[in-house]
Amino acid sequence: MTRTTLTPGNLFADKTGNIGISAALVLPLVVLSLGLGIDYGYLTLQKREMQGVADITAIVAAADLPNVETAAINHFKNNGLNLSLATQGGLLGVDGKVVPRDLTAIKKGIVTIVKGRYVPDPALATGQRFIPNATPADAAQVSIEKEGTLHLAAMFSSAPTMSAVGTAASTKLAAFSIGSRLASLDGGILNAVLGQMLGTTISLKVMDYRALVDADINIQPFLKGVSTRLNLTAATYEDVLKANLTMPQLLASMQAVQGLSSTATSALKALETASSKNTKTFTLSRILNIDPKKGLSVDAGSDWNMKVSALDIVTAAAAIANGTNQISLAAVAGLPGVASASVKLAIGEPPVGTPPHKLGAPGSAVRTAQTRLAIEVNIDGLAALAGLRIKLPIYVEVAHAEGKLADIRCYGGSTTNASVSIDTVPGVAEIAIGKVNPTVLSNFSDEARVEKARLIDSALVKIDGIAHVETKNMLPQRLTFSPSEVAANSVKSVSTKDVLTSTTQTLLNNLDVEIQVLLLTIGSPKLIQAALAQTLGTVTPAIDTLLYNLLLAVGVRVGEADVRVTGVNCLQPVLVQ
Repeated sequence: MTRTTLTPGNLFADKTGNIGISAALVLPLVVLSLGLGIDYGYLTLQKREMQGVADITAIVAAADLPNVETAAINHFKNNGLNLSLATQGGLLGVDGKVVPRDLTAIKKGIVTIVKGRYVPDPALATGQRFIPNATPADAAQVSIEKEGTLHLAAMFSSAPTMSAVGTAASTKLAAFSIGSRLASLDGGILNAVLGQMLGTTISLKVMDYRALVDADINIQPFLKGVSTRLNLTAATYEDVLKANLTMPQLLASMQAVQGLSSTATSALKALETASSKNTKTFTLSRILNIDPKKGLSVDAGSDWNMKVSALDIVTAAAAIANGTNQISLAAVAGLPGVASASVKLAIGEPPVGTPPHKLGAPGSAVRTAQTRLAIEVNIDGLAALAGLRIKLPIYVEVAHAEGKLADIRCYGGSTTNASVSIDTVPGVAEIAIGKVNPTVLSNFSDEARVEKARLIDSALVKIDGIAHVETKNMLPQRLTFSPSEVAANSVKSVSTKDVLTSTTQTLLNNLDVEIQVLLLTIGSPKLIQAALAQTLGTVTPAIDTLLYNLLLAVGVRVGEADVRVTGVNCLQPVLVQ
């Protein structure tokens, strides 16, 4: 038998059992790594659970802001959450009693609730949208601090303090619109313009137009009626808004809405009859925008409210159905002091995504269409110009006016008890006396250039003139509607800084004229200029009325923006960022 003697040399040279020795050395590290991995995963799970508790507690608190502490403690108790609530009087346990703020409370978790306001403006950074302690409060932010639980890692490290934050706010929606002021109405002009847009003859009276102005169409039942008329089964609001619709179908659907006066219903019926052969189609999405509710079924109903003036719907639909066709009125009669007037009116495409009527959250915007108007007014001269005909060409261009929903403040008590603020920029208006190229009138991609025009062209005297007024106010002005004003559907207006109390008079004050007296018997240039001023001064009210009603028919007004809030809802709170 051979015996092996171990010496230092062969001891280290012997490699048997290396794997076992290596495993024994590495095993503690492997176990430690697995333990740390498990602890890390468990901390992640705890963090996720804390976030869920913070989110749900925020919703509970936002749903009962006047009693957030009671609501939160009841929520903890009902769901078996052994948390403490931080209040001004100290920490409250689930039994409502004060508990000490010590390590035990930290291990169980401490909840802090802050009331405030949430502004869902995409222009604001996420962290700036919740405003702590702002009033009236419509949101709650819940913070939870709790010591995490460790297992293996607890042997060499203390447990970390984790936190989670949840914010919930009431869903706030408002329906609002931007359009034109409703003052004096000229039925003849409105009939002429609306008739051309519809390709027919309209003979409504002023009382009919006034009834359409005052008639508010409730949009929910209106869209349901349109869905039924178009045989749209299982349709969403978006399906209805994107469906092709004719003017007769629109007018019939409007008549079916309950609550309209007999005069308004008769006027809509008369328009339906007059336009019965109009087969041009359009979509309501170019008039109405209800993005927050567009995916809902029209048969399900919803917790929102929106109303639009019947005349606003009719004129907007007629303008869209008219397409890019220029409206031409060869002879407008019945204006005091005016022998005759001819009109050319062009309406631009409605802005995509921002039609004039919208239901939306803060940040939503509406805009009017761009409009160009050329009028030639023929006036018989007075005084030294007696017997001479004055041709006064007036050009008006109104750019988009815009309204942006800035804020909704919910006061509680009911879903509609809220104020609404809208930032409004009136359209830039250019008004001129002068001639403009008629081919450019309907081409909104080109700038219309106004040139000096011949006002009088006779064997006795020749007068050339030009005037120009441009009103700008590009900074938004805020209009705030109180709850009572919202309920009353009040209209508020914003005008440019240079308010045009009389459009024509402002132009005349800026009129630059060149007078050529061909026969000395007619008088001096100063005398003729005085006669021109006297003549034009007598017809300024009539021309103002003409401008007003022409623009009213297409929903705009020179240098002004009129805004109306037609509904507001403060709905159940949801999680926000």
